[in-house]
Amino acid sequence: MSTADARIRRFSTITWLGGSAVAVVLAFVIFPFVGINPATGELLLHNPNDYEYRPWTDPDAQEVRVEGGEVIGTAASGYLDLSAGDDVWVVGPLRGDEERSVGVYHQRDTRSTEGDARPAYLGSISGRSSEVLVAGETDGRVWFAPRLNGWRADLTRETPISIEDGVATGEGSALLSYTGDALSARFTFEGEGFFIVDALFPGEVARLVRIVDSVDVRQSWPAKGRVIFRVEADEGSGPWKITLDEPATGTP
Repeated sequence: MSTADARIRRFSTITWLGGSAVAVVLAFVIFPFVGINPATGELLLHNPNDYEYRPWTDPDAQEVRVEGGEVIGTAASGYLDLSAGDDVWVVGPLRGDEERSVGVYHQRDTRSTEGDARPAYLGSISGRSSEVLVAGETDGRVWFAPRLNGWRADLTRETPISIEDGVATGEGSALLSYTGDALSARFTFEGEGFFIVDALFPGEVARLVRIVDSVDVRQSWPAKGRVIFRVEADEGSGPWKITLDEPATGTP
């Protein structure tokens, strides 16, 4: 190879390397994220996790569809408007998807996402779990985090059992409703397995009890007016009892 040929070859190599580097930089600028959707094998040019914890900021968020007792979402962030009132809804579990989950956030006032009205994380729905949505005095909105593919979940309107005379008893799971002055209660469970109790309000959840096997504890919750208690326990695992600490009659 002559000296001239060597110079030409070296120049071509340098030019190719330089051009490749520029192409890589431009590709990174234009498409800062490139990946493969493991569920479909499709090429991804955006990070699906960008809005996982802030779906309400996703410019491509889409309203989910409600059809025949199902809520149907796409791969993008989704939202479901919740009219003002006293309705209680249960969303989940996911249909036909045991492994993946969808994060759920509740914005209790659609007029603002600042301060107390900012969407609060309620939990996630999966093939084994669901979340409770409590309507409030203002129109709210439920936000669903994006996923790698579309999803479907059960959606049912529930009528919680009203707690009378400050005491509720039962076995297995239940939804209870209480409106009164009590801000704490005694929770007892005489059985085996998980015993879980949450206090639910519009756009907020207070996790009161997370216990395995028998328990006798007292827990409190913030003053929010009506409170919905969600009790989770395996059917036949044993009886539970909730005794509200209501002020005595005539107590100011």
